Amino acid sequence: MCLVEIEGYHRPMPSCHLPVEPGMKITQASDSLFKLRKQNLEYILSDHNAYCMPPCQVSCPTHIDIPGYLELMSKGQHVEAARLVKEVLPFPYMLGLVCPKPCQEVCRRGLVEEEIAICQCHGYTGELVMEMEQAPTPFPQMAATGKRVAVVGAGPAGMTAAYYIALKGHAVTVFDMMEKQGGIARYGIPEYRLPKVKLDKELNSVWQLRDTEFKGGMMLGRDFSIDDLFTQGYDAVFLGLGAWRSNELRVPGEDLPGVIEAINYLRMNSEGNPVPVGKGQKVVVLGGGFTTFDCARTSRRLGAEVTVVYRRSRKEMGAHYSEVDDAEHEGIRLEFFAGAIRVVEKNGRVGGIEFQRMALGEPDASGRRRPVAVEGSNFTIECDTVIPAYGQVPNLDFFEREQGVKARS
Repeated sequence: MCLVEIEGYHRPMPSCHLPVEPGMKITQASDSLFKLRKQNLEYILSDHNAYCMPPCQVSCPTHIDIPGYLELMSKGQHVEAARLVKEVLPFPYMLGLVCPKPCQEVCRRGLVEEEIAICQCHGYTGELVMEMEQAPTPFPQMAATGKRVAVVGAGPAGMTAAYYIALKGHAVTVFDMMEKQGGIARYGIPEYRLPKVKLDKELNSVWQLRDTEFKGGMMLGRDFSIDDLFTQGYDAVFLGLGAWRSNELRVPGEDLPGVIEAINYLRMNSEGNPVPVGKGQKVVVLGGGFTTFDCARTSRRLGAEVTVVYRRSRKEMGAHYSEVDDAEHEGIRLEFFAGAIRVVEKNGRVGGIEFQRMALGEPDASGRRRPVAVEGSNFTIECDTVIPAYGQVPNLDFFEREQGVKARS
């Protein structure tokens, strides 16, 4: 496809293989060259059994060069492997522990024996390099530009932005409403999935870069506004706020004591605060995603009897199948095709939750088949605590307050 005509050569030559020589006269565009390139492309496409990019790399949302870093690891070049990953994602250890592994689902090695443990390899390399006195970077930090950037949110998005902004030579200040860095990775992912001591070690690679600063306990809309940041001289603001607000249950009785939103529950537990779950209690977690099983498995570790209830079937669950399997192995009960219709009161608090059986109807906008209620199929599960885990959304109250202030002024 890179054929060119060179004076003195009797036929077109591939430019990618030809050494440069003084005085070369090259023609790169002509009717005959276009005809040859088109012909060669047709030959390639007529029997193209391979991919231009390996399926593991295509399936990765960040398109990490997976074959490249696996080859480096096989040679024992773990620092170089980490540098390669950090070109597109600065925290390989965190990735290796919590990623749902879309790359492994399509690994070609699975056609031969079993898929390569791609994510575990990320984690292994990340763990090795985080013990270094100075964390490796994908490229040297550029000279200071004199520009200042404010990053709001010290979760994965904010810290990733801060990392690459700092490498480009800009000064970065990261603000977060919590006292410690990590965002949902710290306060939403349980300790058994992501040890926080090691999380801090990896995130600290950001603070090893020049002109970086962290300010905890600073909430947007309470302690400062976006306009304040520009007034303080920041040239740009990046918002990485995270999704700290759980979706509501939206059934009668959702305000009863004993109903606790998923993110708040995980946050309380991660901070070491008392949670309304203990040994021998009965807990019902509603949903089918990763947060659902984080809540369920955390409750199980606290000694509770746990039931996960989901409106669809097992295969429609958003959580990775390994997460679902692990929950079952830990003794968590799974109840499918059931939708909550009300929380049952007992002695002024949660005493159970009433469900209605569901059947799968036509696909909805997401492509999944919509649950349809089955009349006369109601049943109740007795419990002490209900944890709705139907997904999360960002808390945008600060935006509404800012808009209100501007409207009044």
